[in-house]
Amino acid sequence: MRVVYGAADKKSGVCLLSPLDIFDRLSLDLDFDEEELDATLVGLELDDYFDITRSDRKGELVYCINMHRKGLAFARVEKAFRSNLKFKILLAVAGGVLSGVAAWGIKILIQQISGL
Repeated sequence: MRVVYGAADKKSGVCLLSPLDIFDRLSLDLDFDEEELDATLVGLELDDYFDITRSDRKGELVYCINMHRKGLAFARVEKAFRSNLKFKILLAVAGGVLSGVAAWGIKILIQQISGL
């Protein structure tokens, strides 16, 4: 979705992408083949991110993509998700530190009361 969004965002939500264009922009650590690409694009289309039309340009398959509102909001939603995830991680770390400090304080308090 990031590849499609990146291409369509520059052209106000409309773009032409060939499978080679998409594979060139994908991260190298992703193992993706052409059958998975088509299934993924159909899935994103069913999720109402964009409309996709398959076309032919000089004998090469080309995807004509027209982004919907949900697709255009993808970057904003992804940024909010990352921000929320960072907040949750920070909250978990802070909770762990505060729990440790509280346990240490209770231990010292018990030692003071018992006179050890």
